[in-house]
Amino acid sequence: MRSELTMAERIQICRHHEGGRITNKGLNLWASEKMGKPISEMMISRILIRKIELLGSDVGSNRKHYRKPECPNLESISYSWFLTMQEANVTISDAMLIAKAKMLSNSVPRESAKEFKFSNGWLQGFKSRHGISSKQASVSLEFLHQ
Repeated sequence: MRSELTMAERIQICRHHEGGRITNKGLNLWASEKMGKPISEMMISRILIRKIELLGSDVGSNRKHYRKPECPNLESISYSWFLTMQEANVTISDAMLIAKAKMLSNSVPRESAKEFKFSNGWLQGFKSRHGISSKQASVSLEFLHQ
């Protein structure tokens, strides 16, 4: 029987692995007991291969998959702007987020030859990767230029 692990469970396995010298077999037994589902040694190996990526990610805990952004630099800058606005108690609409990402894309070097599209799919992926809720509110566009 195949088990699907959430990102939080994968991160927990990585953190337990960092805690001391433990073999994949030992980690497999610990994880299977702790999480109450069968976990193969192959799955443990695959998780540990991605350990640095998992521990450094900002991924929501209920997610089961993590898809890398197409333009990581743009993603990082856009998310930093979002956090700055959030700290200033500014509610940001989807349209504002897309508009700001488009503006920021002009200052970020292209990572691929194809033109980047700021579609609803990109927006939903961005929000999902960063755990941003789908609330929308009308806010003055002056915040786009900050």
